[in-house]
Amino acid sequence: MAALELRKLRKKLRQIETLEHLPRELTPSEITKVTRKHELRRLVEQLLFQIAQDNDSEENVETSGDCRTDALPQPDADVQPSPQPAAASKRKKQKTTSQVQAALPNETPPPAGRPTEPYPLQNSQFLVHSLEGHSDLVTCVLIHDTYMISGSWDTSIRIWDLPSRSEVRTLCGHTAGITCLVMVYLDGAKIHSDSLPLGEHFVCSGSSDSSIKVWSLSAGQPLLSIYTFSAVSAITHIPLTKLLISGSDGGKIEVWNLETQENLQSQRSHDEKVTALQFHSGFLYSGSSEGSLKVWRVVPSSGALSLQHSCDPLALSLRGLYSLCATKDRLYLATQGSCIKAVNWKQDRLIRLSNHNSSSGFVDALAVTPNNLFITTGFNIDQGHGYLNVRNVESGKYLCTLSCPEVSRFLCLAVSCTSNGLCRWVTGGRELLLWEELPRGAALDRSAVRVHFCPDFLLPAPETESEDEEEEEDLWEADTVAEPSDVQADRSGWQWCVLI
Repeated sequence: MAALELRKLRKKLRQIETLEHLPRELTPSEITKVTRKHELRRLVEQLLFQIAQDNDSEENVETSGDCRTDALPQPDADVQPSPQPAAASKRKKQKTTSQVQAALPNETPPPAGRPTEPYPLQNSQFLVHSLEGHSDLVTCVLIHDTYMISGSWDTSIRIWDLPSRSEVRTLCGHTAGITCLVMVYLDGAKIHSDSLPLGEHFVCSGSSDSSIKVWSLSAGQPLLSIYTFSAVSAITHIPLTKLLISGSDGGKIEVWNLETQENLQSQRSHDEKVTALQFHSGFLYSGSSEGSLKVWRVVPSSGALSLQHSCDPLALSLRGLYSLCATKDRLYLATQGSCIKAVNWKQDRLIRLSNHNSSSGFVDALAVTPNNLFITTGFNIDQGHGYLNVRNVESGKYLCTLSCPEVSRFLCLAVSCTSNGLCRWVTGGRELLLWEELPRGAALDRSAVRVHFCPDFLLPAPETESEDEEEEEDLWEADTVAEPSDVQADRSGWQWCVLI
């Protein structure tokens, strides 16, 4: 009974988290649900304690929430993985035949066990800085050289100098939230202003106002604007060309020549919102919220797209697809579920990688660093804080975690390295955070976040994610409805976390 109630409470918290990130004002009934968040988390904590006390009789229940920061072993201590509770041990052994069959051809799921060889970031420390300026959710970030560019629902784009952690300028011109950003190549294009310096860099933005704009990075001025007749949800650039590819809320993919502003190709490629676009090694990968994943061959000279493959057999497993990251041998996908999906698109095969310790959670963003680390975001539903997991990009094996209880859910992620090889990452959501790795051998900094190892992330991922199987009305119908509070009605009232 306690286990069923825990599952129900986690579903409610998941729904509340979704409500808090909707790009619209909430209804009175939705506000009422959101105001119960802290009460529900207290109930979850009580149930977890109750189940832990009665662990022997509840072996088939998943009892643990995501790793608490204060419970993780310290990276410089010689700590072995702690003994797993009975439920976790049993779960670890339940590696079913179907799960093995779902593995990529000629591959097996990542090997379990604590890393025995030295790995990047081992014993590392990170300083976490809060960059203040946006007044609403930060939805997209990118890093270019020593600059970081962020876009927000507040309709602004802000350029930051990373070494000084200061805002350089604000780009205003969109009339709705910014949804996506990408650096573009325009050398030799005739749209250059005479006042721009040689070697200028350009950033392109997409917005819910149905427009695409190209901006000068140094001057901060808009150079061109394209109206797309539909909200822009994703964009990507074909390297060393003047071609931009955009995706829309209506499922349309379009190819644009930025120099002439000509629409070279337009087609409705997905049934629902295009949520992810990436060009990699000659192919364009597109994903949509209904779980459709497609691979396109691109002709750079003309911008022509031809469908190479559609991963239709995987659509059910990829529902809620939010972002993707293409690597040499596979695609890593975030579907806002609790697992990461690694896909071999040529054979429509996937494996699931654990990114949460419970069956509830969100994976919103993922990226590969210049030194070949695979970084994924996670969100602890039970406690309400975000974290970053680090993996081996080739095998997908979990290596370590960065977790800070003061921060909330990460919606976007950008990664880079400094000139001396240290990691420099940016996350966006309610807070815009800069994560800077301290030099190796630096003295222990009490204000730094230290890399931790959490053995629970080595457990096999669940084969299914069933957070949305139960109707919302069934979850809330027996609850007492309180008067709506205005606590969540105004997004600008959110408390911003200043870490440093």
